[in-house]
Amino acid sequence: MRDAVSIEWVDRETFAYIAGNEKVLVWVDYEPGFFSRGRIIHKDSIKSWVSGVGTELRPVSEPEKALVISAIIESLRLKKRPCRVEK
Repeated sequence: MRDAVSIEWVDRETFAYIAGNEKVLVWVDYEPGFFSRGRIIHKDSIKSWVSGVGTELRPVSEPEKALVISAIIESLRLKKRPCRVEK
């Protein structure tokens, strides 16, 4: 489907899932609690693929959403950060 994929923090609560010349932004919130390291991935924030210059290209399909979410979960798992998906 897509070749080179990377996941980068954009700011404190946003991941960019980058695939080739397209990216999609994903809102990732913190679990409540002062000492919580957990993250909440907001599935409803995954809406459109955007070009490198910020032009909206097309909606993200459900299979693509699943791929993006699983990649972010794996990235957080490797950093030993618990997470869950909120619809």
